[in-house]
This record gives sequence, structure tokens and C-alpha cells, in this order.
Amino acid sequence: MKKMNLALSLIALVVLSGCGDKPKSDVMKYKYTPDQVYKETCLHCHGPKGEGVAEKKGPALTKQSVQELEMSLFDIKNGGLGQSTATEHDVMEHNMKKLAEKGYDYDIKMMANYIHNSFNGLK
Repeated sequence: MKKMNLALSLIALVVLSGCGDKPKSDVMKYKYTPDQVYKETCLHCHGPKGEGVAEKKGPALTKQSVQELEMSLFDIKNGGLGQSTATEHDVMEHNMKKLAEKGYDYDIKMMANYIHNSFNGLK
């Protein structure tokens, strides 16, 4: 009985050791804030208020929900594996690779929240 309790305790310890917060060293750190990334890289095609720039084929971001923005950003950062296959989207995937090489990478959720909170409802 004691061996059984010891074995179960060890198994529980191993299983639970994977739970909890990530160690500090595993938390991704980004060089720039979402505001800096937007102003330095996104503004050129999406406009200073997220209104979109037709000449650059940059769509407006003002009427997208946080979830839609997250899906689009995830799709762009991960090679277009999601919903969009448009030519403009392919161009953005290429641009994202170049931006990441220059240190303009970002957390998808933080960027989606920044865009949504900054431009939602603006025209």
C-alpha cells in the first residue's frame, strides 16, 4: 500500500510539475511596443487612424473585432495557413518576414488589442 501511494505521489508530482506559469526565461520579450510597431511599420498602409490606404491596398482596421484582428495577424505571421489567400495578404506575409528580421515582431494578442482599442469605431 505504501508503495502504491508513493508511486501515485511521484506520478502526480511529475504531471503537476508541467503546470503553472512559464519560467521567466521562456516569456517572449519584444524589442518594440505594439504602438511603436504600428507607427513604424503598419501606418504606411493602414493609415494613422487605421482607416486603410487604398493606394497601398491596405484595408481599414477600424471595423474589425479583436478576434478578427487576431485571426488575421496569426494568419499573416504563420504563412497564410488560415482564412485569407488574397494577393494583398500574400504581400503582407512577405512584409511580415522582413519586419520580423528587423526586430518588429509582436505578440498577436497585444497587437490586436492595441489596434482595436486605438481605432475601433473611428472612420
